[in-house]
Amino acid sequence: MNGSSNRRNNRKASRRTARLGIALAPLGLALAAGRAQAQQAPAAEAAGAGDLQEIVITATRRAENLSKVPISVTAVTREELDVKGVKDIQDIARFTPGINVDVSGTNNISIRGIASSGGAGTTGIYIDDTPIQMRALAFNPDEAVPKSFDIERVEVLRGPQGTLFGAGSEGGTVRYISTQPSLTTNSVYGRAEVSTTRSGAMSYEAGVAAGGPLVDGSFGARVAVWHRRDGGWIDRVDPTAANPTGSVVEKNANHAETTLLRLAGLWAPNDTWTVTPQIYYQDRKENDVSNYWPAYSQGSKFVSGNPTRTSTPDTFYLPSLKIEAKFDTVMLISNTSYYHRKEQTGYDGTLYNLGFYQSFFAFQDGVSFPLLDGTGIHLPPGLTNYRSPASIDNNQQNFTQEIRLQSIDDSARFKWTVGVFYSKNRQQYLEQIHDPMLDAFSQAISGVPYTDVFVDENGNPVPYDPAYPTDSYFLSTHAQDEQLAGFGEGTYDLTDRLKLTLGVRYSSNKYSFDTTTGGPQLFDPSAHNTGSNSENSFTPKATLAFQVTPQHMVYGTYAKGFRPGGANNPLPAAACAQDFQNFGITAAPATYKSDSVDSFEVGAKNNFDNRIRLASSVFYIKWHGIQQTVVPPICQISFIDNLGEAVAKGIDFQAEMSITDAFSAQLTAGYTSARYTSTPTIPVVISGDAIEGTTSFSGHLRTPPPVTSALGMQYKFQAFNHESFVRADYQYQGQAKWLPASQDPASLQYDPINYTLPSTSYLTLRAGTKLGDWSAELFCDNCTDNGTITAYEYSIDPGTGDSRLQRANTFRPRTIGLTFIYRR
Repeated sequence: MNGSSNRRNNRKASRRTARLGIALAPLGLALAAGRAQAQQAPAAEAAGAGDLQEIVITATRRAENLSKVPISVTAVTREELDVKGVKDIQDIARFTPGINVDVSGTNNISIRGIASSGGAGTTGIYIDDTPIQMRALAFNPDEAVPKSFDIERVEVLRGPQGTLFGAGSEGGTVRYISTQPSLTTNSVYGRAEVSTTRSGAMSYEAGVAAGGPLVDGSFGARVAVWHRRDGGWIDRVDPTAANPTGSVVEKNANHAETTLLRLAGLWAPNDTWTVTPQIYYQDRKENDVSNYWPAYSQGSKFVSGNPTRTSTPDTFYLPSLKIEAKFDTVMLISNTSYYHRKEQTGYDGTLYNLGFYQSFFAFQDGVSFPLLDGTGIHLPPGLTNYRSPASIDNNQQNFTQEIRLQSIDDSARFKWTVGVFYSKNRQQYLEQIHDPMLDAFSQAISGVPYTDVFVDENGNPVPYDPAYPTDSYFLSTHAQDEQLAGFGEGTYDLTDRLKLTLGVRYSSNKYSFDTTTGGPQLFDPSAHNTGSNSENSFTPKATLAFQVTPQHMVYGTYAKGFRPGGANNPLPAAACAQDFQNFGITAAPATYKSDSVDSFEVGAKNNFDNRIRLASSVFYIKWHGIQQTVVPPICQISFIDNLGEAVAKGIDFQAEMSITDAFSAQLTAGYTSARYTSTPTIPVVISGDAIEGTTSFSGHLRTPPPVTSALGMQYKFQAFNHESFVRADYQYQGQAKWLPASQDPASLQYDPINYTLPSTSYLTLRAGTKLGDWSAELFCDNCTDNGTITAYEYSIDPGTGDSRLQRANTFRPRTIGLTFIYRR
């Protein structure tokens, strides 16, 4: 362990760790072959005090030991979530190789470099058996991700899961498995926490979950209630004041509150049937976004000069009904669910408008004035109160029905699952820039009313739309995705040690939309458009797994993933004419096609005396016809197109080590190279460019880091006759190695102001002790107080050559707190 400890202090630690993963896998196989006759204690025997505990997962839609499943999976149990202090998907990503989460607020998830800023999601997100991911209808949607309270475990499946999980699981799948009621056992779980953030406000939470039989053996229930407040740490100031940094409008503005309620029942009328109704409710309210202005911030004090507060209320509820029937040799499973989500987010329309108007009025009238530059906002006299907040409403109503029939004899030579799946997902998107002062702004800048400035190509004025009387821009879209699929997967034991798994899914996908867009900024009258497309998909899978010994397995997998196509909202020809000319097109494409991946993976799972457990894989993914967002640099109104081909390749490595009965360690590492291999007709991306993930409202595209690694160490001991522990977790993300299109001078999306984000590190320390059914844990998150920029965006190009305003994201500053957990 001394070598590992030294490596983590080296800037090249993650690269060496990745090489270690490749080296250890064949080493483990060699040792396994040399010990082919060695026997371990049967699984039924009690594990030793220091033995690693086996985790049961349902990634294959049947309960199996994690070490026996030929899939690259990370599974985090509730106990691990607690001891690591995991609260959301960003925490999970820090401990998991191959997964990256956008930190600017969208929660967009990419796995193995399969990341996209447009179209349907590339990562499936599930609560139990219900998919909840969104389609990007314009700018990136904010994915809803549940909090970790009363979660039995989280499973991250790497690689396309097109057979069992279908469209949208192109890069992989994240599954949140909730704790289910019991017919025989009572249990109670409670958690409370209080913490303080440096230069920020207090945070706290409290929750309890309880369940058990109400009628022994036939009816049980479980209820969970939880609330958390995350204290803010970014002050919002008035950027139009004479001394902006001394004019605090709201202290610690980026605070948030989350409430979670869950009620589940379990009814077993006889030995054959069980019925599980459940409702899951989560309400989250962010008071303001968590970006700051580097120009106004100093040291550990983070300040935002955003002229308008951008609150984000986000509520969803998910009622579901699961019915199971066990017969002699088969099980019938039906899952019915309805997912309803209502979210409002936005961006600072004042900053967007100032950049847009500065560029436009300077171009029109030859006026040069810095409305917006790198130092902040400079409004003309009489307009110091100018505000134009922008809002985005995203709503979802998803109905899902799945019926599966599967074998239940785990000792059978042939195990199989077949099923049908239907979903009807409706989504509404409304984007508005509320600009009631447009005429006053135009008069102050150009001396004429706005109707003399905002005219169509024939010189006719473009006034406000009567339906949106104060919006300088709006986009209203109603969309519907409908999918009907049949699927099947079977595993046949060719020999006692060699297993072949074949799977296939065939789906019919339909997409339609109805959209209206308008406002003076479009320089065109309001436009209405409808569109639709239909596609069928065929996603096969084949896995060959060889159990070298009971403790060591190797496998190889081919899998296909699929993402349905869609249609674009209309782009105004007048506003985007120069962009279209630069792109060599006359209009944005009306529709875009589906894309797909072909994934090839070789992996190994090794267990050495239940003291060291390894999981490693090497993958190669070909991505065809990639759906990506194109942001025209001038008009800034995006569309989606199929941008050529790409290849993602790399490794994932995980190690669990029980070094002594008291000391354990976990090591994870991932390396991903995800780059375009062909250039589309319009050179918005170039061969060799990195695949880009999420996009900000200013058009900057973010590239997931190619190297990630994490090292966790825990020591257990007795303190005053109480079981206690200390733990340290260190995570590292490397600097991007290849430039994205936004930093490639050969691309039409190139912007010279963009730069490559630096590498980051994150250190967490925890110490705890058990007091009967209670445990108390003292923790420190971001102990080094790392304030490295993790995401950024600039104001749109004002066309004056002046510096541009930057906004950035970083980690929450050092946070110290105390957690109390009750289990019984």
